[in-house]
Amino acid sequence: MNSHSVSLTDWQQHGIVYPLTALSQDEARNAVPQFQSLQRHLADRVDAPQYPKVNVASQFACDLVCNTHILDAVECLIGPDILCWSATFFAKPAKHPSFVGWHQDCTYWGLSPVDDVVTVWLGLTDSQIDNGCMQSIHGTHTLGQLDHQQHTDTPNLLQSGQEVSMSVTQEMITDIELAPGQFSIHHSRLLHGSAPNHSDRDRIGLSINYIAAHVQQTSGTDSAMLVRGKSPGHFLPEPKPAGECTEQTLTAWLKALKSPSGLGRSAKHKETKV
Repeated sequence: MNSHSVSLTDWQQHGIVYPLTALSQDEARNAVPQFQSLQRHLADRVDAPQYPKVNVASQFACDLVCNTHILDAVECLIGPDILCWSATFFAKPAKHPSFVGWHQDCTYWGLSPVDDVVTVWLGLTDSQIDNGCMQSIHGTHTLGQLDHQQHTDTPNLLQSGQEVSMSVTQEMITDIELAPGQFSIHHSRLLHGSAPNHSDRDRIGLSINYIAAHVQQTSGTDSAMLVRGKSPGHFLPEPKPAGECTEQTLTAWLKALKSPSGLGRSAKHKETKV
């Protein structure tokens, strides 16, 4: 399956479509040093396990979010007017215990309607069973909102440490294996997660949350970046960055993190340094 052949049958039945292609394998691998440089820049600014909305701080990340092949595929599912609500790199170093707990993306997001909220997972490295690829429980997007619990004392890469209360067995799981430069798209209520990286290779991917422009935030003021079409103005507009972690883009990024989709008021924000 390529980026121009999104199966609506798979989407309706399984809640996920893959593999789709955004970048060549060489382009994806060559992006890894840019990711590493971005992580070093942001680590000194915010005290948090993950850095959401990196597309506001980094032109490199914004270019990935605005990739034409990705947006063409997303448009098939949620229409031509598209906002990027957030983008977060998920990296698992080799032989590391970090994992992503089983969860539904929309659990704490406050976005409505959830059928027009999708997540793209784009691999910069290969994503296989041995290095902790994303896993899905196909069809769970039809179950409605499930109960979740928060666990802050585990190496769960999720910002809130959330994990679904439902029991998950191996027979229910599908491994979403991708080559570098490939991506998947899943529904915001699809149960998914990933196991630790047991391999000698890093696993690096960008999780991008796209919403149709008519989606609204029910939990207060929020912001998003228009990446295709038009916006009716339900979200404060986030500027596309010109450059990498400049004073202007970092200021805009830290402002965006104060919205419901960011780190929230309880997060410890370090002083911005340029």
